[in-house]
Parts: sequence; C-alpha cells; structure tokens
Amino acid sequence: MRKSLVVGILPESKNTWERRAPLRPGDVAWLVKKKIPVEVASSSLRIYKDSQYLRSGAKIVSKFQKANLFVGIKEPPIDTLMPNSVYMIFSHTTKGQKYNRKLLAAFLKKKITLTDYEHITGSLGERLVYFGRYAGMCGMIDTLHVFGRKLKLQGIPNPFSDLKNAVYYGNYGSAKTALDRVVEKIQKKGLDKKLVPFVVGILGHGNVSRGAQEVLEHIGAVDIHPKDIALLARNCTPHKKTIYKLVFQREEKLRSKKGKNFYFEEYLNYPELFESNLDKFLPFLNVLINASYWDKRYPRLLPEAMLRKLYGAKPDFHLSVIGDLTCDIKGTIEITRRVTTPSEPAFVYDPVSRKISSDLSHSGIAVMAIDNLPCEFPKESSMEFAEQIRDYVYQIAAHGAINVTNHNALPSVIRNATVTQNGRLTRRFKYLKQTDS
Repeated sequence: MRKSLVVGILPESKNTWERRAPLRPGDVAWLVKKKIPVEVASSSLRIYKDSQYLRSGAKIVSKFQKANLFVGIKEPPIDTLMPNSVYMIFSHTTKGQKYNRKLLAAFLKKKITLTDYEHITGSLGERLVYFGRYAGMCGMIDTLHVFGRKLKLQGIPNPFSDLKNAVYYGNYGSAKTALDRVVEKIQKKGLDKKLVPFVVGILGHGNVSRGAQEVLEHIGAVDIHPKDIALLARNCTPHKKTIYKLVFQREEKLRSKKGKNFYFEEYLNYPELFESNLDKFLPFLNVLINASYWDKRYPRLLPEAMLRKLYGAKPDFHLSVIGDLTCDIKGTIEITRRVTTPSEPAFVYDPVSRKISSDLSHSGIAVMAIDNLPCEFPKESSMEFAEQIRDYVYQIAAHGAINVTNHNALPSVIRNATVTQNGRLTRRFKYLKQTDS
C-alpha cells in the first residue's frame, strides 16, 4: 500500500512583514479528512493563528518531525532544508539569480525535489499559481502613495497626499475606501495644472498588470492610446478631473534598431536587434508602472542613459514616480538600484548627479520597488493562493511522490515545474547547470 507524504507548512522568514500562508486552516482540515497528515511550524507572524490550524487537525511543531512535503511561499533558509524531501515554493533560482545560487546548490546536494510554483503553467504558458494580482494592486496603491508624498514635499497640492501604503490598510476593502476619497477630491477640486493631463503608463499584460489596472479603474481611469498622448498634452484644461491609463503594447514599447517593422517572433529570436521605444512617450507620463517580465537576453525598456537624456532635454518632462513592481535590480528599469520596504517605500534617483537618496524631497525621479508586495494584503492573497495550490499538494502527498517526475499519474503541470530531483537538475532546467556551483 502506497504511503502518503506528510505535509509540512513552512514558516515564512524572508522579512518581518511577511504574514502570508500557503494553505489556510480550512485547507488543512480538507487534507486531514483525506488522510493526509499535516505538521505546521509554529509562527507568531502568520496571518492564521497556530490554534486555528490545531483545530483543523494539524500538529503544531517547533521543529518538523515527520514532514517530507514542505509547502511554503518564499525561499527557506539553507540551514533549515530537509534532505530527501519535496519542497513547493517560489525558489527564485530558475533565471540563474546569483543571490540564490547557493540555495540551488543546496537543493541538489541534499537531494531535494524542488517544485517551483513559477513554472506551474497552462498549455499557453500562462501562470496557474501566482500572487500577481495582489502584487499589482498593492504596488499601484504604494506608487500613488509615493507620488502623493513626493508632490506634497514639493508644495504641489494633489489628491493622493493622504493616501497611505497598502500595508496600512491591510486589505483591499479598506484601501478602496481611501481610494474613494481620492476620487472625491479629484471631482471636487481637480488636479493641479502642473499635473495635467495626468497619465499613468503601464508595462506588462499579466496578472500584476491587471491588478494595477484594477486599482486605476476603481478611481475612474480612462484608457488612452499612445498615438493620442501628444495631442492630449497640448490641451490640458479639459482634463483636470481625469486620470488616464496607457497600457503599452509590444510594438509601442520596442523598435528595430534598423528601422524595420516590429515582429514579435523576430524579437523573441533576435532580441539584440531591438531597443526601447519609450523615449517617445516618457515625457508625457506622470507615473510609470513596470509589471513586465525581463531577463538579461532582452533590451531594457528604460535604460539609464535614455532617462538622463530625456530628463535634461525636456523642460516639460512630467515623469515623477516609477513603480517597479518586478523589483529586478538594474533590470527593465535600469535605475532600480535596490529594493525598498513599506517603511521606506521609495528612493529618489537624480538623473543629473546619477546619485540616489532616501529623501523624497530631493529632485529627481522616485522609484517604488517594494519586494513581496502581496504581503501587504496577507489574508486575501493567501486565500486566493491556497485555492490554486491545494489540489497539487494533495496529489503529490497522496501519491507518496518524492520523485515527482517519475509519477505519470501526477499532472504534467507539476512534473514540468520540478527543477531538481535526486541531486540533479531535471531535463527542462539543465540550462542552470552553469550556475549550480
């Protein structure tokens, strides 16, 4: 008779404001009812109390005893990894990230089967397990908060000056009440003439982008096409009570270095032949939100040199705040030099001196790059995430599957998301071999 695995719910220790949980007490009760034992590492930070998990049938432990299928969210500390077991997490290793090479090496050395949520995808490559929507929502709120603070320090009245960080509200319902007050201010007084037309540009089309757009739509943002933005800027007066949302398409973000037409297939095969096209639009934006995927094969959409050139050459340059929701250091947004935190949500980059400062009153462009954005709405994001992974956890546990890729009864989406097994990289992730030492 096949012996099921024992599920262990990991404590999240990446930062002090991480309160999310991969599974809810109700999910534990569901697993226990199906004869899957569950151990929960005691945590005072987690949004759900130990007592809730205990009542659901879990065993609360300070140190795992029998667990061999570990379910978490962020990367666990290397010294806590349990050999010959299964881990389901966001490992942040599969882009060859330097900061997690030691973690990848530890998974291999300890013969751990690593299943990475990021690679649980559908037939069209769409992510099936994600926190993206809440990253977008929280990131948009935090970016508007930074915008309001920055302008207030500059003495420019604006409707966002009283908006707080998303973590202050704790859930989207409370945040929406605050956003409704922003709308009331706009409808009553309008936007300062220095801010109109008020345009928020968005890079990306996935779950993060959709979450950010959801917030903008709540405050009544109107869609605008990039080809109309210059005309809009020439006639500001009618727009003092309107927020505009501009979502860039691929052919608007990029151009051929040789002046040829843009073809996405060519871009995928020869990305080095393309460059950013954003210099045509950046001067007209007040806020830029980056929610786009990037790795080092692709051109940056906002190179530092482009920003410096535009900043100095355009006296009416409007861009004030960038919300880099991807937090890729020197990635799509090259001036993202470091991640930020809810207590210090942004830094200012001065394109003239090329220096950064934590003082939002300094001249330059503020960059909001808070890592772990969904932490700011911990309960809602945990609920949505748990619904996505619960069945996968059950299937691995019920099959007793340490060697996940060898179990054809498991869904292919799980087998294809397995990065390491038996001390080796799986076939799909062999490209990481050069970074595993």
